[in-house]
Amino acid sequence: GPVPIPVHDRLGANPSMCAGTLRACDMGGFFLAKELAGGDVSAWLYSGVILGSTMGPTIVFSIPVALGIIEPSDRRYLALGVLAGIVTIPIGCIAGGLIAMYSGVQINGQPVEFTFALILMNMIPVLIVAVLVALGLKFIPEKMINGFQIFAKFLVALITIGLAAAVVKFLLGWELIPGLDPIFMAPGDKPGEVMRAIEVIGSISCVLLGAYPMVLLLTRWFEKPLMNVGKLLNVNNIAAAGMVATLANNIPMFGLMKQMDTRGKVINCAFAVSAAFALGDHLGFASANMNAMI
Repeated sequence: GPVPIPVHDRLGANPSMCAGTLRACDMGGFFLAKELAGGDVSAWLYSGVILGSTMGPTIVFSIPVALGIIEPSDRRYLALGVLAGIVTIPIGCIAGGLIAMYSGVQINGQPVEFTFALILMNMIPVLIVAVLVALGLKFIPEKMINGFQIFAKFLVALITIGLAAAVVKFLLGWELIPGLDPIFMAPGDKPGEVMRAIEVIGSISCVLLGAYPMVLLLTRWFEKPLMNVGKLLNVNNIAAAGMVATLANNIPMFGLMKQMDTRGKVINCAFAVSAAFALGDHLGFASANMNAMI
């Protein structure tokens, strides 16, 4: 669009990085990154898959969903954990980019060239955000946490309005927001290649069907090992189980937050920024749409 392209150009980054920053890979970020990449396949995959598995889902999914699940008294711990997790995103993305560079990623038999320059230059916008967050947490922690909570409420309101407009368009055909993507498959969509909102929600639900029982069984069968892990991290066994559950989906973890100790709440929220959905939604999405990046 007219905003991300000139801003990212000035910073020396590909405009597609905006997609992975604001949208999860399985919530439109992957395909939006492709549109903004301008034919640069490596930048598309770097943003749509790697960055779109960390920053994007945190902004568009984890924050608004968590606010609807956790106790109001736990919102400060959510804010502190998420902000701390955001600081580490550039490290994770650079590591993921280096792995992709040395893994020989290919699409349709053609190699995708990940270079040091691409990996580092495209991290500049994200690094700026991470540095600002880190400085804010150090010098004005209370204002940062309060600002985060205001942003989260605004995000929930924005998503609610967008969902309502999408439903009205589907049921009545009234286009309240011009250019809004349909929530169901539209003419021209190819099954298995394009995932609309309802399909994404359905795939997430399928993962959650097993995620909740998994958490129950983990806490019941592996209580002693989890307690040992908890001791290493100085958190209780519920917090340790929450971290394991997060690898599939962070919704069960948010449901357990009220049973965690304070340190465990912050660590789980920070861990979820980069680790959430790694073995669940994101693995399934990547295997269906770009298995070369697994």
